[in-house]
Amino acid sequence: MVRPEGDGLYIGITGGIGSGKSAVADHFEELGVPVLRADTIARRLMVEDAELRASIAALLGPEAYMPDGELDRTWVAERIFADPALLEGINALVHPRTIEEQNRRAEELFRAGHRIVASEAALIYESGGEDRFDYIIVVDAPRELRMQRAAARDGAVLEEVERRDRAQIPTEQKVEWADFVVRNDGTMEQLRSNTTFVLMMLRTLPPRRAIELDLDDEDAAAEGDGEE
Repeated sequence: MVRPEGDGLYIGITGGIGSGKSAVADHFEELGVPVLRADTIARRLMVEDAELRASIAALLGPEAYMPDGELDRTWVAERIFADPALLEGINALVHPRTIEEQNRRAEELFRAGHRIVASEAALIYESGGEDRFDYIIVVDAPRELRMQRAAARDGAVLEEVERRDRAQIPTEQKVEWADFVVRNDGTMEQLRSNTTFVLMMLRTLPPRRAIELDLDDEDAAAEGDGEE
């Protein structure tokens, strides 16, 4: 997947339902790092992008939109999380447009002089979009705690939150893939401290592609040294 053009670091922030990734993103912004919120971008695209809107209505039916033109998010969520085929279909429509818009905005921010730009997105790995980031942060917490947080936040029953969680890649797998892990099983002050520490480390790192180019050069040099 295409990485946005720019000389800075493009950072992904993700995690399971109720992990606290939005809180980490909030603190990034407080520390001066712009954050592109995938969910916010997707919501607006599903309303304002005429082509995407028509595709969603064709997939789910006209009931997907309320009389005022806004997406009926509750109705849509009930449909797609009860039908894996519909969930896959809506993701196939929304993810590419959301990623395209995130990349466009990230490039604008890099051109404006930002050294680090972050993207908060729940489905970085599920959408196959991990390769566009230099580094990915996974926010993690015990599953029971995550479920309780999400249910309280969304006013949803626990069973519904658990069903939504099962539709995602297990958090344990995301933790294994992550470049950095921020634990969120303590106080907000501890979360902020952990986030500050990770950002401090990121500020010292080069873009991943620069590291990969150096490794490619080293491999090429090693192959050359081995020739007779």
